[in-house]
Parts: sequence; C-alpha cells; structure tokens
Amino acid sequence: MQFKRQASDPVQVNMTPLIDVVFLLLIFFMVTTSFPDQQLNLQLPTAGTSESQEQQKDRIFSLALYADGRIQLDDQEIENAEGLKARLQQLLENHPEPALLIRAEQQTPHQQLVMALDTARQLGIQQLRIATRPPK
Repeated sequence: MQFKRQASDPVQVNMTPLIDVVFLLLIFFMVTTSFPDQQLNLQLPTAGTSESQEQQKDRIFSLALYADGRIQLDDQEIENAEGLKARLQQLLENHPEPALLIRAEQQTPHQQLVMALDTARQLGIQQLRIATRPPK
C-alpha cells in the first residue's frame, strides 16, 4: 500500500520568544550596571552639634579641600590659592550672592581651610557653610 506523502509546510522560526529574551537581558544589564560615583569621596570630620541644613539657594557651590592639598570647586580642579580666587570671582560675576559649602577632609591642613575662608571673605562671600558628618 502506498501512502501519499503530505506536503509539509515550510519550517518557520518564531522570533517572538527570542526577542523577548533579548529585551529581558537588556533590561537586566541596564538595571544592574553601576555607574561611577559622581559624589566627592571625602572623609569628613564629625561634629556633635551638626544639623542637616535645607538648601535655601538655587545653587550652593561646593568647595572640596583634600588632605593631599588638592582643591576642587564644583568638580573643577584648581591648582592654587590664586586660581581659587579667580574662580570665585567668576562665580560672583554670575551669581551676586553665592552660598559656599566647604568640605574639608579630616586630615586637611588647617592652613588650607583658613586660606579658603580668607579668600571667600576677601571677595565678600557672606554665606559660608562647613560640611561635617553627623555623630553616630
């Protein structure tokens, strides 16, 4: 007995599950990817009377003083005291009453902090804050 061969349909690969898996992998890698930390990594000193301050200004400029002598104003490296003074003068031209938040590491030389405070005072910056860690 001879059976008729049935004509077979052409083989088709269903792409929908493959696309779903690719999108799930893409979402997984996007969610688990860690981006570099954009904040300053400073070892701030602790203060027993520190309080959390609300930001009253639209823009508070951050001055970071590192223990190795580096100075950074809003993520911009500054070479020395003269460069700091010039950069603060530029800020005063664009912002008439800036607020300056000073973040100094625990091991920062006292002279560097005094220099930053003195420079701000010479330029007439009235609103100065010094960042500390709250006590544990």
